[in-house]
Amino acid sequence: MDIRRVAVLGAGRLGRGIAQAAASKGYDVVLFSQGAGGADAVARIGKSLDRKLAKWGITESEKRLILGRISYTQDLRELSKADLLIEATLDHMQIKKELLQTADQLCRPEVVFISSSSTKRVSDLAREIGRSDMLVGLHFIPPVPDVAVAELVRGERTSDQAVEVARTFAQRLGKQAVEIEESSGLVNPRTLVAMINEAAYLVDEGVCQAADVELILKESWGMKQGPLEMADRLGLDLVLNWMEQLQMTFGPRYAPCPILRRYVREGRLGVKTRLGFLAYTEDDAVLTNDEGDKED
Repeated sequence: MDIRRVAVLGAGRLGRGIAQAAASKGYDVVLFSQGAGGADAVARIGKSLDRKLAKWGITESEKRLILGRISYTQDLRELSKADLLIEATLDHMQIKKELLQTADQLCRPEVVFISSSSTKRVSDLAREIGRSDMLVGLHFIPPVPDVAVAELVRGERTSDQAVEVARTFAQRLGKQAVEIEESSGLVNPRTLVAMINEAAYLVDEGVCQAADVELILKESWGMKQGPLEMADRLGLDLVLNWMEQLQMTFGPRYAPCPILRRYVREGRLGVKTRLGFLAYTEDDAVLTNDEGDKED
């Protein structure tokens, strides 16, 4: 099947990143979100492209072409025009179930479904739809346009044909699709949240400030971002949700650090609120002072 139009369910950081990556490779993309925050999704993709433009990664005309391929809607009836569907919503079973069931009714029978879920098993999601053999797990890792690998997972009923469609799509986006066994949390989220949680404990115990954790780990391991900045960019509410889901599956080793719960309770969620473990400018850059380490 010739894939030209890609539908992305979810206009958060993950969905926007997938949309940007797909549009950059020539796909027409329609972003779906039923939340109030989705309306500015295309504008936020524009800001992401501006950062690439500033670093000479793209030209102004390329930016216009990419944005011209992306549209946003809340009308799920537009799914009838999609050649490929990607689910990139919150890791909440009921939300995913309802959206996938609606998409199953609206999309053409031959359309493959991809779930980029971090903590929900493909087999469990597949049981909720008629095309259980057409659902594949393909976990894109934020920032999606810049990460050259994705985690590929087949469920109990996933067909080889659907896997090949997902693999080919990932390759078209310039990503190596590494096939792993089905497991809640996959590889990237499980290892990442463990590192984030330990770094959070260092801050919570007063061993050092968040900026010091970042500096030591980045310089030690050649990282562009330390674990606390990664958490802030993902959203501390998302990280907390991942940890709670993994704790239910694997037990206390994924119990969230108290400071993480406190920050989420206070609405201190990271880049989207300009303050998490670190503080951020309006352009999403880390502030160089210690403002991010101060208690409100």
